Amino acid sequence: MEQRCIRFKTNRNTKASVKISPLTIHSFTHSLTMFLNSLPYHLKVRDHFRQQSKTWDFFAAANNKVDQLEQYKTGLLKNTYKFDPAADKHIYNAVDTAKAALSLTGLPVTVYQAQYTDELNASIIFLNSEAHIVFSGRIISLLDEKELLGILAHELAHVKLYSMLDGDLEIADRIIHAIANNYQTEAAYYETARLYRLYTEIFCDRGAYVVLEQTAPVISGLVKAATGLEKVSADAYLKQTEEILANGNIKDASFSHPENYIRAKALQLWHQNGEAAETAIIEMIEGSMNIDQLDIFKQQELSAITRTFLQLFLKPKWFQSTMVISQAKNYFADFRNDENVLLLPGFSAKISGAHSSIKEYLCYVLLDFVLIDPMLEEIPFGWAFQFSEYVFLKETFEAIVKKELKFSDKKIQQHRNKTLSAFNEVKENEGEQIYE
Repeated sequence: MEQRCIRFKTNRNTKASVKISPLTIHSFTHSLTMFLNSLPYHLKVRDHFRQQSKTWDFFAAANNKVDQLEQYKTGLLKNTYKFDPAADKHIYNAVDTAKAALSLTGLPVTVYQAQYTDELNASIIFLNSEAHIVFSGRIISLLDEKELLGILAHELAHVKLYSMLDGDLEIADRIIHAIANNYQTEAAYYETARLYRLYTEIFCDRGAYVVLEQTAPVISGLVKAATGLEKVSADAYLKQTEEILANGNIKDASFSHPENYIRAKALQLWHQNGEAAETAIIEMIEGSMNIDQLDIFKQQELSAITRTFLQLFLKPKWFQSTMVISQAKNYFADFRNDENVLLLPGFSAKISGAHSSIKEYLCYVLLDFVLIDPMLEEIPFGWAFQFSEYVFLKETFEAIVKKELKFSDKKIQQHRNKTLSAFNEVKENEGEQIYE
């Protein structure tokens, strides 16, 4: 398998004595491990890129070389301290416990402590069927035995995930991160990579839970990783998480170490509800569509909404001038008017419940078209005022018109009345109606 470097931010180091038998936890893990499944977002990304056969085949091509592994091992030996299975039994006992619980008993694992760095971190390299876990900074000194076991299990859960589905998820991971790491890439790919990484961390937190059968050590280890504190309360952090989520702003963390409070809440929900928690977790993470944070799937969804929106708005024959249709083709090169399109309740409800940024975007689309062809005079503006009411955008559209055209309250009302009168004088043909 190709080289895979996965990082988990953690805290300072101790030589806490961890004496846990691999059999202590293994007895209850078989049934839990059966439910340690990839998350829906992993499959969405996998399926998306599998449709792009050339890209998929390129990243899926075998590229494992024995000398690559030997070079990597040599580099580790030069820049780390390698924990010895005999001298550091507490670490390797914990590794064996995690491997047994995650059904990775045949996996060779070596653990190292990095030199020359104060960064609190843990990472895993899975190369040619061998795993190498590297601690950096003083992580181990901050963790009790359960937290240390949880972090080792978290790292090994990366191997578990990327061994599933014939390695497809590891391939999908490399594809989306290769695209996202290109400085010229679209923002939607960066957002997709961020979400993929967040869901991966959530999966690995579940792996730690499968090993420990407790949420508290997983969460406290996570918090120690982020803060450097020697003592933390998982319960207190969960209460803090509730306050953060109540404010509704959950997308502000770094790319490399996704939102810890979301991970803590996701783990709590999974502990309480199992697979039934997935819907709530997806809603918490992805929520409503925001114009500033579209992944590739929401970008496609917004594109489909925009196309239908334009087909409805441009349905009147009088509106289909050369300049207007040309503008529509700037949005969609293959744009075609649809004489059968109708404004259905579901579409109106989707716009009504949309994020304010989406509503503003759609209103700017309206404004774009009402101003494009001066030969149509005031009729398009009147139709836009009417149409904005149909799709629950009246207040937003009027606010944008007022702002962009620098109208006073009185002026915009006069403009609205005047243009609506012009529109109402246009005879509407039966085939131009957007309602049945």
